[in-house]
Order: sequence, then structure tokens, then C-alpha cells
Amino acid sequence: FRSTNDMDWKDITVPSNWEIEGFSRPTFNDRGPNPPPSDDIGLYRRWVDVPKKFAGQQVLWHFDGVYDGAEVFVNGRRVGYHESGFTAFDIDVTGALKPGNKNLFAVRVYKKTPSGTMDKGDFWCLGGIYRDNYLVALPPTHVDDVTITTDLDAQYKDATLKTTVRVVGKAGSRFDVTGELYGLDGKKASLPVMRQSGTIGADGAGTVALSAPVKSPKLWSAEKPNLYYVLLRLEAGGTTERVQERFGFRKIENRNGVLLWNGVLIKCTGTCRHEEFSPYGHALTEACWKTDVALMKAANINSIRTSHYNHSARFLELCDEVGFYVLDEVPFCWVSGDPQFSLRNTNAVWAFLLRSKETLARDKNRPCVMAWSMGNESGYGPNAQSAFDYMKANDPTRPAFISQQNLGQNPRTDFEDFHYPTPANLRNMATSTNRSRIPAIITEQPHIFCVRAAMDYDYGNQDFWGQALLNTWDIIWPADGITGSWIWEWQDQGMADKFPDRRGVDPVTGMRDENWKGVVTSDRKIKPPYWNVKMVYSPVTTSAREVVPANGRCIVPIQNRYSFTDLSELTCRWQTLAGGKELARGQSRIACKPRSSTDAPFPATAGMDTLRLEFIHPDGRSIYATTLRTPAYQPPAAPAVFASAGPVRLSDTEQAIVVESAGTRLALDKRTGQITSWRAGDQDIVIGGPVLNLGEGLFRSEERRVGKEGRSR
Repeated sequence: FRSTNDMDWKDITVPSNWEIEGFSRPTFNDRGPNPPPSDDIGLYRRWVDVPKKFAGQQVLWHFDGVYDGAEVFVNGRRVGYHESGFTAFDIDVTGALKPGNKNLFAVRVYKKTPSGTMDKGDFWCLGGIYRDNYLVALPPTHVDDVTITTDLDAQYKDATLKTTVRVVGKAGSRFDVTGELYGLDGKKASLPVMRQSGTIGADGAGTVALSAPVKSPKLWSAEKPNLYYVLLRLEAGGTTERVQERFGFRKIENRNGVLLWNGVLIKCTGTCRHEEFSPYGHALTEACWKTDVALMKAANINSIRTSHYNHSARFLELCDEVGFYVLDEVPFCWVSGDPQFSLRNTNAVWAFLLRSKETLARDKNRPCVMAWSMGNESGYGPNAQSAFDYMKANDPTRPAFISQQNLGQNPRTDFEDFHYPTPANLRNMATSTNRSRIPAIITEQPHIFCVRAAMDYDYGNQDFWGQALLNTWDIIWPADGITGSWIWEWQDQGMADKFPDRRGVDPVTGMRDENWKGVVTSDRKIKPPYWNVKMVYSPVTTSAREVVPANGRCIVPIQNRYSFTDLSELTCRWQTLAGGKELARGQSRIACKPRSSTDAPFPATAGMDTLRLEFIHPDGRSIYATTLRTPAYQPPAAPAVFASAGPVRLSDTEQAIVVESAGTRLALDKRTGQITSWRAGDQDIVIGGPVLNLGEGLFRSEERRVGKEGRSR
């Protein structure tokens, strides 16, 4: 957010409804980060009224993302080129603008670029201007960069706020920078004045460092996402510029092989996410991002890996607000097989460093960013090491690691990273002598079961994946040296495109090239594995499977896996039942410190055979629920057997099939095969939901695939 004393807060925004034109291939002889010869191009252009008050200002055209290369023109003049499909960048358009007039803005987009191999992998590669772009008008002397760091004292109570401000302008000019601290509620914090003066150097830039002690700030974590603002005021040449940056107080440490957040051990119950949404491709909206964070939070997920590229700036802002630990991934994926941009071809180091620099520049002040992840599954070599070294040199406050590498390859790594270890591998990982040096993470594990033919035959076989998740976390929860694990992956990857050629489109879902690897669908419908995730990842749990009422109470052992939340902050709703009917209900507050256990008492009701518990977060989310039986519990008797005599009546309508006989009525939806109701006598056996599967009949697309692979149908 920026403002000056002679400008409005709002700057001009370039609309998203660009005109698209094709054109003949251009010729370029330059090498390196310049436009390549390519047929895979498109032109986006639009006339924009540029305010007259932009005169005398430096004007930048900011892009949050263009896949994969962007050659930028203003009024027919080439003003810059950028490649790297997922990182944000600025193009200085000052010299080509005509303030107070209509200006022609144009971008020639290249989907295939010299370094484009780095931006391809297990995801959709969709060319275009898919994220926000806008103009920023700046005074001649202005803030160019802000870096915020926070350090906590030995008790993790008081902090030192450090803000480094880079100012650019005319060489030799003087400037003053003042900083103030505000809470998210807009209240100004009481702290010593932060003020420094500086001079622009011969290189056109000057840097000042502001610092102030802060007494007992509210710390940021995924459980307690407390945020603040630094408001900076730059005064130079009679102009005042105000810049505000949001951040959180936090400290990340490795202590004897254990990752500590604000001095406390944390567990990352994570998932890998692609920045894709089936109706929108990569061009997500606020509703898309909020849908993901809400669904993830409700599933007790507290960490996100931005596989395999840094995700939208707004998505990370929401992670700050809602509370997620983020592995921010520098974009390069599966490059080891490309001879030009492999990890060992040092001629390509510029491409790795460009992506690292732009990822760090955009996201370094986001408190949610837990660590920098150097690419995905690309092996080890000098290019990846250069990216790692850059991150460590320019951000000493966070861990960094190279995908799937360990101390043997990179002795300076902050994590040993693994993909798909077996249970035996996990146990060895937990007890390795390396755990006394650095923690381990599993950035892909377990992989969602996705054999479509098997799921069509019996969707319930995905329960085996739930068992794999449970087996993984039975080892991780007690292992202090394993920070966490990230499920592959969050969502299915189908696309709901309208391309006339419908080959590859699933006839049922309407999605193109669906891969069935997510815990939610590509348009974010919840799948059965989602509930496995919610239970295994729950920060509240009990080992009890039954309770024994005694002296008017039921004692239940409760474990609190939270790192910063006392269970007394949650509401526990309890209910006693007999024969499925409620006897009593109430609410309890259970005092149990983070990372500890307690025996919690609940009232026992005479004649009860069941105790139900549900823990509710202060924000209204249901965190965990369980049903505990007493020794007196008897399962419901089987429904009475109805006489088999009598006719079976079949009703067949356009929407449904209904089968009735001797007091039994079964109704099915003809389109989906779903049982809509099943009633025997006066008892409901099923009230909607299951699909009647008679053990045969694959979808036609699967019949073709299975047939080609030579399997029996």
C-alpha cells in the first residue's frame, strides 16, 4: 500500500479483459534471458487512460505472474522482457508513458522460453497473464524495498523489531525515514521512535536500518496468527511517501535437531497444493483462495507446500491471516533430465538465481513462510546449491533445503527431505544420528490412491490410504526430530475447459485429464479421504475406545497435540445416550496445557451405554469428535425379517427406480446410481448417500484404457 501527499491511494489498474491477437513469429538473436524464437506466442494489448498526475513520477508496471515469458511494450516501445512463469516482477515504463493521454499497453507472451523447462512438471502449464497486473506511480525519491526481521529474547517474550529500508532517487539527495508500529486493530503500539536519515549513493540507492524494542508482542504461529503493521514515512525533497508492510513476530530455530517455533516444538500436518482450480486454471479468485484455506483449516491441516512454484501473493496473505506454516517453493521441477537447464549446467545459474531472488523479494516479510524449498525432485548440483546459498545469504531467519537432499549432498541444509519413505524408513529416520543435527521432513507422503478402475469397482478401497496416513503419523507424532509430512496432494488436477475436442474429458465429471490424486476434487468437493486427514491430523485425540462409568463420572484420557493452545480455549460438548437416545448433554472446558495429556472427567448418566465428545474451536470449527461405548453397550438388533412371500414391485421413472416388497422400499437415482433412501418397516436403513455397486461396469473411458493395457474387464 502506498500514498504520497500529491496522489490518491488508488493507482491505475490494467483490466483483465485484454484483446488477444495472433501474429507472425519474431526473430531474436540474443541469448540468455531474452525472448526466444517460438510459434507458441500470443499478444495482449489494451488502451489505458494514464492520469496526468503520473507526470514526474517513476511508473512501474507490476505483474504478479505471466506464464512463461513476457515482452512488454508501451506505445509501441519495447520497455522490457521477463521470463519465469510464477514469480512477480516490475517493468519500468516511465520513459514510454504519455501521462494525461490514452496509452497502448501490450505484452507479447511466450509459453516456451529458454528456461521454461524449470516451470514445467506435474501440473498444468497454461500460458498467459493469469495473475493481477497494475501500474504503480512513485515519487522521484521513494521506498524501493522493505525487509522486516523480528528477534525474540531468551524467554520468547520481548522482541526487537528491525526494519531495513532501501530508498532510491537522485544521487546525493538526503532523506528521512520514520517507522511506527500498529496492531491489526489499527491501534498504535508504544515503542521508542524509529527514525533514520540517509543519503542516496552514486548507485542511486541508500539504505537505513530502523530498530526498536517491543515489549510482550503477540507472537505469530499457525495457531495464533497475530499480525502487525509497520508504517513507514519517507520524507525527501518536500514529498512524503507512506508505505505499510504487514508482518508477524516469530522466531524459527533448530535446536539439537528439533525445529522450534517461538521456542516450542511444532508438528506440520501438511499437504502439497497446486495453484489450480478447475473452472479457472491458474487464474484464481479471492473465493478460490478462501475456499482452500477454509477447507484445509477444517481438516486440521496446518501447513502447505506450494508445489512446485510460489503461489499467489494474496494466497500467502490469507495464510498469514488464517494461520498456516508454508514451505515456499522456488520454481524448478524435474530439470535434471534437461541438458540445457539441468542442475549441473552452470550456464543456467542465472535462471535459478532469478527465480530465487524474485521469490525472496516478494515473500520475505510473510510470517507464514516457514522455509524456502529449492525446487522439486531435480537431484543435486551447483545450480540448486547456488539457489540455496542465495537464500541462506539473504535470509538467515528461515531454514532452507533442496528437494530430497540430505547432509551427504548439502552439509549446510536445514532439513533432510524425503519423499515416500516406507514405515521402516520412517522409523530409521526418527532414530538416525543425524536427528541430533537437523530435523527431517517428508514433503510428499503418503500419495493419494488414484487407480481409477479400482475406485470405480469399490470406492471404499481408499480407506487403505487412510490407514497409510495413520501408520505414517503414528511414527511422526512421537518423533521430535521429524517436523512433519505433506500429503501428495490437496486437490485433483482436472480442468473444466470448453475446448471443442472432448477427448480426455471424463464423461461423468466433465473434467479434462483428471488425475484423482486429491483429498478434494478439482472443483473442491470433499472426498472420503478428507475425513481421514481430519482425524489423523487432529490436535486433540484420545486413546480410549470405551469408558467405564464409576462414582457418577466417566474418565477419558485426552491428549493435547497443540503447540500454543490450552484445551481450555476449546469447548468440549458431551452427550450421554442409551439405545441411541439422548439422556443428557452439556459443555466442559478441559484444562490441558499444550503438548500434554490429562484425564478428563465427564458426568455419567444412569443407564447410559454411550458417551459422545466433540471439541469446538473458538472460531466455530469442529476439531475432533469421538464415540465411546460402555461395557453395557449392545449393538442394535437386526431389523425384523419380513416374509419373502408376495410380489416385488418395480417403479421406473425418468429420474428414479423404486423397488418395493414386503415392507421394504429401496429408491435409487437413475443418473448417479445413488441410493436415495432405503426403509424397512418403520426403520430407515439408509438415508441417502451410498452408490449401489454390483461389482462390474467401468466408465467407458476406463474401458478403453484397461483394454489397451491388456487387462481383463
